[in-house]
Amino acid sequence: MKKRGQITVFIILGLIFLLFFLIILFTKSYRIEKIGVISSDELNPIKYYVDLCAKSSSSNALYLLGVQGGYTAPPKLYFQSAYAKIAYWYYKGEDTSPTIEEMEQELSSYVNRALPECVENLDAFSDMGFEFEFGEINTETKINENNVEFNIDYPITVMQGESKAEISKFYKSFPVRLGHIYDITQNIVKKEVEDPDWVDMTSLVNQDLNFKIYPYDENTLIYSVLDNQSIIEYGTQFMFLFANGFKESEELSNENE
Repeated sequence: MKKRGQITVFIILGLIFLLFFLIILFTKSYRIEKIGVISSDELNPIKYYVDLCAKSSSSNALYLLGVQGGYTAPPKLYFQSAYAKIAYWYYKGEDTSPTIEEMEQELSSYVNRALPECVENLDAFSDMGFEFEFGEINTETKINENNVEFNIDYPITVMQGESKAEISKFYKSFPVRLGHIYDITQNIVKKEVEDPDWVDMTSLVNQDLNFKIYPYDENTLIYSVLDNQSIIEYGTQFMFLFANGFKESEELSNENE
């Protein structure tokens, strides 16, 4: 009788344990179903939209940096053309060109400003019941010899009811030979610092870039560099402009007033 009672106790304990296990399993399953994650089929259109914004912001940054002589924000010292503020790279005998690191920071800063403005316009997805929380954006840009790379970290939490998912990492690379262009244009500035009255046209013609020089007046030259091997997007060639101011004049002095 004693032995049979012990067996009964074990059976009861086993049933209690089984019931407890089933309760935990049901609760866990219910919570997964209730909170869950957004399916990839639902998330992919949002990721695609954000990716397009990342591409557009990066390509616009490259274009603006090219026509403004290495800057996406208005440079401190510039020549005002009909459609752009072109930075002076040589001014009154001094090299005033930006460094590669400064240009990388200019590109990153532009993307940090432009991408959130593009991404926050998610009205179509909001109408489908999605909500969004945006984290802090951080872009790191690398200018290489034959391409420019954008590594973008922008955490975006996507929510639909109790379900949620996060997207954050975006990488964009453009076949723009900005490092190569920079090295050649730096040599131009270096030679003009050494001899302001001489432009080495032979050296420019022998480069694998299409150089054009536009004399604005006796004190100002605008250099245009077009590279058919550097493509921003959709076949658009990358163009780089910079200005050289040779003498102090009233026009140069009042350029930024």
